This record gives sequence, C-alpha cells and structure tokens, in this order.
Amino acid sequence: MRSNFLKNFCEFEKKGGTFPLISYQFKWIGWAIAISAVAALISVKILDSSQAAFYKQLFMHALLIGLFMIVITKDKDEDERINELRYRAFSFAFVLGTAMVLLMPLAAMVLDALAGRLPLEWEQDQSVFFIMSSFLFYYLMYFQIFKRQL
Repeated sequence: MRSNFLKNFCEFEKKGGTFPLISYQFKWIGWAIAISAVAALISVKILDSSQAAFYKQLFMHALLIGLFMIVITKDKDEDERINELRYRAFSFAFVLGTAMVLLMPLAAMVLDALAGRLPLEWEQDQSVFFIMSSFLFYYLMYFQIFKRQL
C-alpha cells in the first residue's frame, strides 16, 4: 500500500503535477484569522487571566493556521512565473529558517558565555510556533520581494 502511494505520487510529479493551491478568495480569510489571532494574543497579554496559557496556545495555533492559509492560496493572476517565484520563495524560506534554527542556539550559548553564565543545562527554547511561524513569515516575505521584482 505504501509503495503504491509513493508510486502514484511519483507518476503525478513526472506528469508535471503541482501542489494544489486553494482559491485566492481564501487569502482574505487567512488574513482575517491571522490578524484576529494577533489581536487576541495582545488582549490575552493585557488581561492576564487565569487561563492565559491555554488562550495563548489557542491563538498562536490560530495565527499559524491563518498564515498557512495565506501561503497555500493562489494569486489572482496565477501563471508559470508566479509558480516559479513561489518555489524560489519556499527554497529561500527553508534555507533561512533552517539556518536560524541551527544558529540561534549557538548564538545563545555564545552570549551566555560572554555574560559569564555557564549553560550547564542548556535548553532549546525553539517551540513549534517559533519554527513554523518563522518559515511562514520568511516565505511570505520572499514571495512578496520576488513578485515586486517582476
């Protein structure tokens, strides 16, 4: 079964199949979700309720869903150039995001050492939210930069 799925996927890719994107109208829904989630995160920080940790996690995930929705929507004028820019932006976002994930802990250790604190139990404070949001932001940033260069 597993090899059958991989075989079908490879055949689809050989025929020039691309990842199916959703309609461009969903971009506004994604922006609404992302902006609402940011506003809700700010209000959770200001109000400081007893269940703040739960709401913080909930709205952080809503923000990721909104950003992901923006990323997988088509442009209004989707063509081959836009697809090429999309793939370039994904590759740049992957490389920059991976570099940040790998270099930030090293930078934190160096700064701790310079400050005289020995990191005996060094913790990686790189949550799923940080990693995913940085990849999505990098992609959106590079995609917009590349589109403006057309």
